[in-house]
Amino acid sequence: MNKYLCILAALISLSSTQLQAATTSTSCSSTAPSGYVMTKIQERSNSCSGGNLYTYTRLAGESVLDTCIRTTPSGWINTKERSYTGSGICGSSSGTPKTIWQITNSYGQTKLNSCTRTLPTGWVITRQTSYSGSGDCGMASGSKRTQYEAQSTAGQSQMSVCNASTLPSGWEVSATSSSTNCGTGSGNLWKILNTKPLTKVALHHYIGKTGDNLYVTKRDDAGMALYKYSYNAIAAQVPSSAAFGTTVLHRYYNASIANSFYTIGRDDASYSKFGYTYAGAAANVFTAKVPNATALHRYWNPTTKHHFYSVVYSSTGINGFKYEKVEGYVYNP
Repeated sequence: MNKYLCILAALISLSSTQLQAATTSTSCSSTAPSGYVMTKIQERSNSCSGGNLYTYTRLAGESVLDTCIRTTPSGWINTKERSYTGSGICGSSSGTPKTIWQITNSYGQTKLNSCTRTLPTGWVITRQTSYSGSGDCGMASGSKRTQYEAQSTAGQSQMSVCNASTLPSGWEVSATSSSTNCGTGSGNLWKILNTKPLTKVALHHYIGKTGDNLYVTKRDDAGMALYKYSYNAIAAQVPSSAAFGTTVLHRYYNASIANSFYTIGRDDASYSKFGYTYAGAAANVFTAKVPNATALHRYWNPTTKHHFYSVVYSSTGINGFKYEKVEGYVYNP
């Protein structure tokens, strides 16, 4: 395979790896290691002298996990609950049914259902529904169960939320009213305002003499001309500073092919194996499609060996650039 196609395949592989199942470990102890959750219980294990053998799954790199203990790690939401009798992944039930809790990583999400009022920082409750019998949050026997609709405040300027919400820093209640969407009681619906609204800055696109595509938030035509880069256009609008729901768009540079590579997944050690050196933070982008945002698409030209980024999507490619993936979310120019 051509050397540069190998590099491309490796970069795509690295991006995909971030979404694959994370590491698991086993132990005879019922205490989860830091950064792990219990996902399986094997009873009467020879490895544990007839006791329980526990399987723990590392949180990093995961999006959804079924857990055997009701635990909601930081940044995760308890999205479902289900019970079983007999044998299952969390051991055998003897009389009382066993419960499995599903947790979902809120990273890259804007809306999720939750079985608890406890949410990650920056998330609020926009609706709550009570039910009897079976539901996504388990079986209600006697007292009704409540399911909450949770929403991220990322990219928002104002919202209507239930008074069960914990407001993030910088948000305040501007008015109250009542709504059946938030259960019963007077004043259970809040209109909240972001007192620190998001500001944007242009992401400028320069094209180098070699064909390299460079993206910066500070326009400097004269300075860039010294390095043989000419101004092309504003590629997008991006948050001017780090805010809830954003992450850094990192730039790597490969001098051997004069190519700038931008990614939200920083991994200096892995990229260096393919000739890429870390060149710094290029901009802030959102990890999910917040209101009015659009995807920043990544393209690759196998002939010129250059990457190109645009808010324009084309599954068939653009001017010799083949489509690769979404690399964060921004605003239109």
